[in-house]
Amino acid sequence: MITSFDQLFNVLGDQPKKRIALAAAEDNILLEAAQQAQFQNLASFILVGNTDKISELKRQFDIEGDFQMVHSDHPAEAAVKLVRDGKADLLMKGAISSSALLKAVLDRDKGLRKGDLLSHVAVVESPAYHKLLFITDGGINIAFDEDTFVGVIRNALDYVKRLGLERPQVGMLALVEQVNPKIPETVMADKVAKRLQNECLIEGPIALDVAISADAARHKKIPSRIAGHVDILVMPNTTAANHLVKGLAGLGHCQVGGVIVGAQVPIILLSRSDDAETKLRSIALGLVAE
Repeated sequence: MITSFDQLFNVLGDQPKKRIALAAAEDNILLEAAQQAQFQNLASFILVGNTDKISELKRQFDIEGDFQMVHSDHPAEAAVKLVRDGKADLLMKGAISSSALLKAVLDRDKGLRKGDLLSHVAVVESPAYHKLLFITDGGINIAFDEDTFVGVIRNALDYVKRLGLERPQVGMLALVEQVNPKIPETVMADKVAKRLQNECLIEGPIALDVAISADAARHKKIPSRIAGHVDILVMPNTTAANHLVKGLAGLGHCQVGGVIVGAQVPIILLSRSDDAETKLRSIALGLVAE
């Protein structure tokens, strides 16, 4: 079981090198991350976009590496086509909006659909927790009904098993552990947990402090099988997930990364504010999912 990013990079170092199609590569931080990934022999890159601008950025920021480049005025569609044609193994978002990239991915004729639901899994390594935490869904789905939650959790379960977690422990987060009709997320968490109880070890509703601490569960007299051992935190909405991950990174000194799952191949989708190290970790998370 992989419990840290260092372990993840060590595992990837022993695997065959994959090819990543980087859609709209006109960004120096992206190019720095790609350079690091190539220097560590993790992956090779096909830089898709305005090749004149990409070449100028490479010169300006001393980006080295043997990159293949493909000029295109429609980099999302071109990068997706590279994957469909077997010329790339993964897809990575560059200096392009998430909606533009996902539109190309979800195209029913030319895209990379596998099912009807994509979702984002953020991965957090905290100095205060003994293993990696997986947080979903902080970037793709806006409106959640019961079926959406089930799909998001199943996507996350499939992903974490690629990191060696055979029986992941899942927490459906809410404000309190009791079902209260006045707090809709507690009602939803209870429904989803019951629906998936035969597929994984899942509890919900469960508060964050109880999910990550057995001591908190004892003090609050909450009977929990996952307290202090949770792997996957399922947030009640996208805003909560996004804020938790960014808060842990910005204030909690945590290392983070993320990947979109549920398509034919992993999609490395990054925040514009991510530094090169965060982008590199996200590349690694995509590679382990392929």
